[in-house]
Amino acid sequence: MTNDDIGMKPADAAKMLGISTRTLHRWHALRTGPPRCKIGRVVLYRKSAITDWLKTYEVQPTRTFAKG
Repeated sequence: MTNDDIGMKPADAAKMLGISTRTLHRWHALRTGPPRCKIGRVVLYRKSAITDWLKTYEVQPTRTFAKG
């Protein structure tokens, strides 16, 4: 774990994903969002966990438009 990966607050994680904090909380409630850590009442997201979570949703194109 690097110093850059220590933890982001939900507002920072939401900003990184381009969503609202409300959406991030809703995703957590639905168990579809990125993994998070909770220490007492403090919720933190690791940057590497968010990028790994995003990789699971990557979609490759299924069709090419090359002549053939």
